[in-house]
Amino acid sequence: MRFNIPDISLTGDPLDRCDALRKQPGAIEKLKENPQTLYLVLQANEILLNEDGKLALVNSAILPELELQDPGPVFLGVEPDTRRPWFAIMSDPDHAPSNELLQSIGQLADLRYALSALPREDLALCGRAVSLMSWHRTHRFCAGCGEPTRTIGGAEKRVCEACEREHFPRVDPAVIMMVTHQDTCLLGRNPSWPEGRFSTLAGFVEPGESIEEACRREVMEEAGIEVSKVSYAFSQPWPFPHSIMIGLFAEALTTDIELEDELEEAHWFTRTEIKDMLAGKHPKYLQPFADAASGVLLRIWMEED
Repeated sequence: MRFNIPDISLTGDPLDRCDALRKQPGAIEKLKENPQTLYLVLQANEILLNEDGKLALVNSAILPELELQDPGPVFLGVEPDTRRPWFAIMSDPDHAPSNELLQSIGQLADLRYALSALPREDLALCGRAVSLMSWHRTHRFCAGCGEPTRTIGGAEKRVCEACEREHFPRVDPAVIMMVTHQDTCLLGRNPSWPEGRFSTLAGFVEPGESIEEACRREVMEEAGIEVSKVSYAFSQPWPFPHSIMIGLFAEALTTDIELEDELEEAHWFTRTEIKDMLAGKHPKYLQPFADAASGVLLRIWMEED
């Protein structure tokens, strides 16, 4: 089955990640000294934007004035044409002088807000930086022996200082599926979401599962619906904290919904209802997030009509 896939947000990272350069002793440190190097500033899932809502990139002159958190500067890559290096840094939110300095430059904005505000390439860079920083925060100690780890290769990985075990950034695969039956689609609502917020069903792939098996299991567990044919549509990196969303279409064999404990509500929606939801005009249901995988799946389905 072929689908008309739009540009997927959080994809399109333009930088050359320079795998060979990372292996050269001292090469990354020299890039940090380059006066042309740009630094993307983060605090948790927030990114520094200027007054115009664009990325507020800084240079190395500002680094001594900031209190940086582990892992320090993370090398993102170089621009293919200019070869200008890019790094990401994490500022300590509890360090008042750092916060004052950043406030004089711009404002911190949650990455979810930026999904609809930043250009596609900038958003892809921010998503990768947030995902990497999140992984580093939770891997400061070795999973094998419990001793501290250190970064190497521009923070592309961490190595245990005791047993020398290597730890690489983690990506968690998750399926997100548009379940359809004739001219309707299945959407559900998580108990933590506001009234009227519905999404396509999703869940993580478990060990020993194929993507198709994960789709069928999740739909059965969440809604009691049996699925037959599963078709791949697209994938989207999702930095909350470090997942890859695998967009699927699934054909339902049954229609009787049986909820357990994961969803508070689930319903079959008509194309007319989805059209109104996407336009933000439905009197009962909220507009889906257009740049998230669920919103993309809904738009693809409507265009296939």
